[in-house]
Amino acid sequence: MNVVAPRPLTVSDQSLEEEHRWADPIWRDAWLGVLPYLSRDDRVLLPEGGWPAADVAEMRIYRHVIDVGDATVLFLYKGRMSGISPATLKKIYHTWRPVFANDVFACFVRRGLRGLLDRKLRRAKHYEVVREFLGARKLRRCKDTTFFVHIPKTAGTTVWEAVAGSVPAKLYCENYEAFGCHPPVAANFDLIGGHVSLPILARWAGPNDRFASVLRDPLARFRSAFLHCRRAKEDVETFTPAMRMMRERPLADFLSDPGAPMEICQQTIMLGFAFDRVYGPEVEQEVFDRARAALDQSGSIFATARQLPDFIDRVRARLHLPPLEGQLPLRNASDMKAQARDIEEFEAFVPTIRGMLAMEQELYDIVARRENR
Repeated sequence: MNVVAPRPLTVSDQSLEEEHRWADPIWRDAWLGVLPYLSRDDRVLLPEGGWPAADVAEMRIYRHVIDVGDATVLFLYKGRMSGISPATLKKIYHTWRPVFANDVFACFVRRGLRGLLDRKLRRAKHYEVVREFLGARKLRRCKDTTFFVHIPKTAGTTVWEAVAGSVPAKLYCENYEAFGCHPPVAANFDLIGGHVSLPILARWAGPNDRFASVLRDPLARFRSAFLHCRRAKEDVETFTPAMRMMRERPLADFLSDPGAPMEICQQTIMLGFAFDRVYGPEVEQEVFDRARAALDQSGSIFATARQLPDFIDRVRARLHLPPLEGQLPLRNASDMKAQARDIEEFEAFVPTIRGMLAMEQELYDIVARRENR
């Protein structure tokens, strides 16, 4: 077996790096951290994104489901660990060589002699989330599991960071596709969350497990989603088809597309749709009724973004954690001055958008009224 040792960057490596424009410095750091370990024979497995070219045998991209196959280098996006078989990840963690990790990535190389340095790296802070995932059942503190439904653009990232950072037995699922391929054993975790709808999560929940989610003013939520898609520095390679359309086409074109209601009414979708059929007008009422019923589930926690600190403390209390100290950070904020034209375009279609938000608004208003009692 060949020993993997860092090699100095070549002129070719440096020129490729200089030509590449990174959307995120954390991704850049991961690339530069692993680059010295790559060889021409490597088959590199990375998450979708704007990666530079490399002098390797093959670069393979994964989205939500991670099929390692015969790859020799893995850039594990820690937010997508739900997309890899736990048995496969356990083997990689214990038998592949750890070469770099940061807040987002844990990177491994298949070949190489393992030694004391490798064991030390595996115990490092940035590999901790992998260790916790693999040993979650032993780290449990609660009898039941809390499922957090992360509705896009409702401060869900802020919630997850404020809660999950103190919960070792946790799992985040970026997409229902990964959840379907490798459904987690709820009894192994205190907290499971992500961009997975409540009806899908409910299939795997125990009788005493509960759900939590934050809702946001529907117009403000969709406005935030639209501006996010239009931000200049976003990595388009990570966008869904709907996000690409919002970015590349006039808003008028997007609103007339048959898929627009599904993007605009994300709160109803995430609380009431099981993604088991094509979403359209014929199922809208059924999906709304299911979302409406979810709000009445005993013990579950729903709140509007206006009550975010209280919501976080309630979820933390359910997980036997003390109230959060300090102010909540502002995440993914748009530059209103830089996006003045985008805002103007959006405002021109507010009446049209409001007309598409009737059920979404009704769902939000139910939660808001309960908060005002």
